[in-house]
Amino acid sequence: MGSLQALQDRFVRPTVFTLRLAISQGRLDDALAGIVSAVAQSGTKIQSMSLAEIDADQVMYDLALLSTDDRITRVKESCSGIDGVKVRCVLDMSFESHRGGACEMRSRRPIKSNTDLRIVYTPGVARVCKAIEADAALAREFTNVANKVAICTNGTAILGLGDIGALAGLPVMEGKSAIFWEFAGISAEPVLIDTKDADEFINVMEKLACGFGAIQVEDVAAPECFKITRELDRRLKIPVMHDDQHGTATVVLAGLYSYLRKSGRKMTDLSCVISGAGAAGTAIADVLMLAGIADVVVLDRRGAIHRGRVEGMSPEKQMLAERTNKANQKGGIAEIMKGKELFIGVSQADLVSKDMVRSMAKDPIVMALANPVGEISVQDAYEAGAALAADGRMVNNALAYPGMFRGALDANTDMITMEMLMAAAKALGDMAHGEALMPEMMDPAVHKAVADAVRGTAGKGTPLVQ
Repeated sequence: MGSLQALQDRFVRPTVFTLRLAISQGRLDDALAGIVSAVAQSGTKIQSMSLAEIDADQVMYDLALLSTDDRITRVKESCSGIDGVKVRCVLDMSFESHRGGACEMRSRRPIKSNTDLRIVYTPGVARVCKAIEADAALAREFTNVANKVAICTNGTAILGLGDIGALAGLPVMEGKSAIFWEFAGISAEPVLIDTKDADEFINVMEKLACGFGAIQVEDVAAPECFKITRELDRRLKIPVMHDDQHGTATVVLAGLYSYLRKSGRKMTDLSCVISGAGAAGTAIADVLMLAGIADVVVLDRRGAIHRGRVEGMSPEKQMLAERTNKANQKGGIAEIMKGKELFIGVSQADLVSKDMVRSMAKDPIVMALANPVGEISVQDAYEAGAALAADGRMVNNALAYPGMFRGALDANTDMITMEMLMAAAKALGDMAHGEALMPEMMDPAVHKAVADAVRGTAGKGTPLVQ
């Protein structure tokens, strides 16, 4: 398999553009040299260059470029000034990949004749409807329910963008649908619920749930996400998982399993500090303690979550204080990090300094996962003495959730449990070979291993949400 690192990350150029240029036949050699020079001088990287069209007077070239908005503007201006060159268009491939939507629903049966139509639709379909009316369990066999996941969101916590609304968050949900299909063969349908009221969200999704085999709660802000996930899991007889909580916790635990297996260190020897007391931080704390870490201290913007704290303490944080921070430490992140073996960040960019890492125990583990920029860069963490440093690109939820849902759907289980989550993490950790912290996401065997682990553990253990 290829490298885990995307070209955008390797070259630190986040956007792929396609630049189409028309070049006069008589100026071709000089023009091509000038184009390559202009691209290089802007700091843009060429991913590929291909001949698109040829006519009597000119040729068309398409350049796939790794760049930024300001750099691509300079490339366009420079190329426009080259004798014999005309810029036909500049396409942002992020937009092009979502033009018309990143996913769609298609028929699984060809309809080539009226005979086919009458089998797939009326009158033949009525026979299937009557059978399901008589025995609802037949829906798993004669509809797509058993292979269908609802990706439900209200758009209040979209990636690193925050509360941008349900509709603006739809491209993310469609992207997840594409990932579900590509890596697990699951039909995942975005469900936009345009409300910030947790009870209304729950009621709407509860009414829609009969058409799905499982539910992935996605990009819903804390604290509403806790109630939504808990209530849907309690009310429904199908698996419910909040990816920002449980998907993140799975890949964090997988990364730790991978590192500890290779280093010979033990989970029980680690003390941990987590920056971020929202959905991800809370779930990570619970999973790590279940995995064997004796104590975890979780911090929010006001400092350590501890018993007796009053300011900024929601009911969820009050419960978190009761089960974490056994020494009841108080203070900010710099103070709490001192002497700890493990730091996990799911909060905000550039929060951690090199000195904070140096203050940790010998050979600390630093997982700075804030999106899109971590609490400290991987390079800075290593320079400060980290034995392991990782960011959110390395520890990616998409390694976990396709296989987790595949396994849960195949097992026809009514919930995803902590034991299923931990089995998925163990499978991922075991698939990381050589120096790699995590396995290659593009490898189908990785997602199959997660699905097999989840399926083998289905029906056992503790619910994800209490």
